[in-house]
Parts: sequence; structure tokens; C-alpha cells
Amino acid sequence: MSSSKLEKPSTGRRHAPAAPLSYHHGDLRRALIDATTELLREQGLEGFSLRAAARAAGVSHAAPAHHFGDARGLLTACAADGFERLADAMHARMNGAGADARDRAQALGVAYIDFALTHRALFQLMFRRDRLDPEDAALQAAGRRTGDALRQVYAELIAERGLPPSELGERILLAWSCAHGYATLVLEEQTVGLYGLGAGREEAASAMGAKLLQLLMGGLADPA
Repeated sequence: MSSSKLEKPSTGRRHAPAAPLSYHHGDLRRALIDATTELLREQGLEGFSLRAAARAAGVSHAAPAHHFGDARGLLTACAADGFERLADAMHARMNGAGADARDRAQALGVAYIDFALTHRALFQLMFRRDRLDPEDAALQAAGRRTGDALRQVYAELIAERGLPPSELGERILLAWSCAHGYATLVLEEQTVGLYGLGAGREEAASAMGAKLLQLLMGGLADPA
């Protein structure tokens, strides 16, 4: 996992504007998504606006609305991009874990946790349905990619252990709840008091997440 600190937006009222990102002709949409993602990392959702995104990308104030319609459209595009990046990370970690389904499932879970810890603001946005358009086709397709990765590896695990296929849905939900719930607790600094896991302790948080998933794999690999 990256040794960079957990992304935590500043709590001050004044924020220095994000440095404008350069872009090539035809890449304006990509530039706006990248600039907005960086803006969220630096300032959180409270620092986001279409004008702020335009300034960060070094484009006219009208450009974001032209490409995305409104703030919800731009944030939805950023969230879809986040799910694509998460799916890529999950597949890469899973495919590098070897042939054993249990190892692959644990690697996928660790990738999920590490993505959340490394991309705090983006990860949190990805699950803010109140700020996104849940009917957006790109967002739905990107979300399905992460779900497909989970279904693939847990179908392998069930087949390898000789478990009934009817249990696939419940076991996926349990594994997702563990990884997502743990990551959220760390991001919200709810683990600081008891476990000392929070901002600046991302490597320790990742290691603890791996241990929790290892314990979980023991239960998921056995008949209910």
C-alpha cells in the first residue's frame, strides 16, 4: 500500500485554489474529472462547485456545465471514474494472488480497503447517492465491474470448497460489509481510540484490514 497519508480535507474555511491542470485539445472532459477529483482530495465536497472545478482545470466557468450539465453530473462522472479505478485495482491484486480462491478473495478485499484509505474523498463520494445520479449509465456500468469482481472470486471460492451455489449472495454481502465497514470506520477515525488507527497510520490500518479479512476467509470458506 502507498505510504501517503490518508486524504483528509482541511477543516479551515479558506482554501488555496487547486493548481490548474493542463490538458490537450479534446481532453477537456478528462481534465475536468481529474481537476475535480483533486479538488475533492484537497478540500472535500464542501469546497466543490462548478466554478471551483473550472478554475482548477484552467477552463471557462461555462465548460463544466457544457460537458456535464450540472454539479451532480460532474460528481457522477468522478464517481464512475472512481469505480473504474477501484475495479482495476481489485482485478490487479486478485490476479496477482495466484490460483487459490481463498488467497484471491483476500487480495481483492485488501485492494478494496487500500483504495479507500488512499483515495478517501473519492471513495466517500462514490457512495453518496444524494450527490450522484444513480441512473447514470456510466456509473452503473462501473459499479457493476466491482460487483463482477466480487462475484467472480466468491464463485471460485464456493466451487473450490464444495459449498452450495445458493450461498453466493450472502457470502458476497458478508465480505463486502466487512471490507467496506472497516474502511469506513478508519476513514471516519472511529478506530483511533481503541486501536490507534486513523490519519497517518494507513500502513497499520491496511495490515489490520488484511488480518480481519484473513479471519473472515476462514468462516467464508466453511459451510454455514
